[in-house]
Amino acid sequence: MHNKSFVPMEFVDVQPIKVKKITDEQRALLCLKSSMMPLEYYQSVMEIRKNPEQQCFEQDPFINAWNFHVDVNILKTPARILPMPQIIYTDKFHVNNEMLQSPGIWSNTKTQFHHPTNFPSVWALINLSSSLNEELCKAFYNQLRDVANERGIKCPAPVLYEKYHVEPDSISQMIAALKEMMEKNDDCKFFIVILPENNSIRDQIYGDLKTLCELQSGFGIVTQMIKLKKNEGIHPWNYSRLNHILMKINTKLDGINSILHVPNVIRESFSRGHRYMYVGIDLSHGAPGSARKFSTVAIVASADDIPNRYFKEIYMQERLSETRRQSREYVVDMKQIMKSLISQYEQYHGYPPKAIVIYRDGIANSEFDNVFEKELMATREACVELSPIYRPYLTYIVVNKKHHTRFFPTDSNGNVKAGTVVDSHDVTNATTYDFFLNSHHGEKGTSRPTHYHVLYDDNKLKPDQVQMLTYALCYTCARCTRSISIPAPVKYADLLAFRANLYIKSFDQSDTELDASESAIPVNQTVNVNNMTRSKRIVLTVACNSSNLRLASKY
Repeated sequence: MHNKSFVPMEFVDVQPIKVKKITDEQRALLCLKSSMMPLEYYQSVMEIRKNPEQQCFEQDPFINAWNFHVDVNILKTPARILPMPQIIYTDKFHVNNEMLQSPGIWSNTKTQFHHPTNFPSVWALINLSSSLNEELCKAFYNQLRDVANERGIKCPAPVLYEKYHVEPDSISQMIAALKEMMEKNDDCKFFIVILPENNSIRDQIYGDLKTLCELQSGFGIVTQMIKLKKNEGIHPWNYSRLNHILMKINTKLDGINSILHVPNVIRESFSRGHRYMYVGIDLSHGAPGSARKFSTVAIVASADDIPNRYFKEIYMQERLSETRRQSREYVVDMKQIMKSLISQYEQYHGYPPKAIVIYRDGIANSEFDNVFEKELMATREACVELSPIYRPYLTYIVVNKKHHTRFFPTDSNGNVKAGTVVDSHDVTNATTYDFFLNSHHGEKGTSRPTHYHVLYDDNKLKPDQVQMLTYALCYTCARCTRSISIPAPVKYADLLAFRANLYIKSFDQSDTELDASESAIPVNQTVNVNNMTRSKRIVLTVACNSSNLRLASKY
């Protein structure tokens, strides 16, 4: 047509194009290209604010009618920097501020784990990569064993070695072959699986294998999947990469990587002798535009006063019946879930928790009252049904990362430091208690602080106590040597929801054939997960440093 003819839209048929998932390399490139360093971000905000063609505040008739004046400068607000807790690996190796690589980042390459575990005497190495042969896999094991010895882990050679060449049309045959191998070797309860390089089949194999090992046929096999990076395995493995793999394996096999020091004075003044249970809640509705008729509820609860091990619950929650695309924002079966978690805690300790701190992820401000009231009431009812006289202290905190607020330090051009907390009413709600906490170290782009709303607090925790508790929980993620951007219970709940979605997909024949397959998936019922999520411990401190920040809210 060469742009010389026009066709009315009602006469045009557009062929549907199936949206494909981008690869890990594409996702990494997208994040890199779309991120802006703090100085660049700050300058772009100021350019927009001061450009009269983009924001004509002086010419706006509504602003002039109300005699408003809009300050185009970024707001300056006070901030504090919470101290990093002391991390303990062994009696002779404590990580303190002097040993930090950067605020919120440390190294464990010169010490053993706090409680190193041992590989089972019978374990299997499954090679699904087309680029690695048996000799390269032996080299991988030898290097992994050497690093494991440094961490205090005994790593015997794998008893079983399996090599499969996987194509898109042979995944089911490979899964069937592995299932047969598991049945013949029922004493093998740990697999290391090197996944294929092909992104399209790698993700499917990952989900199918996790489901097979953890749910089906009662195998209860612990797995460590390895996604190869470019040219990885052909050359000697990176030391930090092997160390990271061992951090995951150690916790999965009931070890503890490190603990955080809690001084007795701080412990007593903070907890007042209470037995705390920390709860993380994640409610996932699936990808935008998804035709799923249910949402995934993932909840974890700490088994220790100082979190080390976690109980977990997964539920499938039906969406509203009047329209499939609508979803409930509150956890419908909150009472049943909390009864189960409290009962597990009581069975583990011999007594129920005296105080429960709930970190709730994924609630919009407009849903605060509706969700909070229903979930808090359900928790209260769960406690009463367990025992009429059981009245634990409750604290309910909303965790929000979906906002546009950014902070810039006045004394540097980089990101704000890990531990930076802002609770000034210049940027928070004057009638409720909320605060911003940047708990992680930002290397790429501009750090996004997490916004916390304390909606209910029976424990009567002081603001400093809530902030330091939250910050300490950000240091208890077992899979890395750095603080993360959200408390560990919320992170584990998010990981549990991701795992639940893998289970769901494994039951589906395809992403577009949900109606036929959903009947086989339990709805509003718990899903049995054999592997317990684990973390490290927390520390509480009281000293704070001061600094000033510039605030930008970009929409």
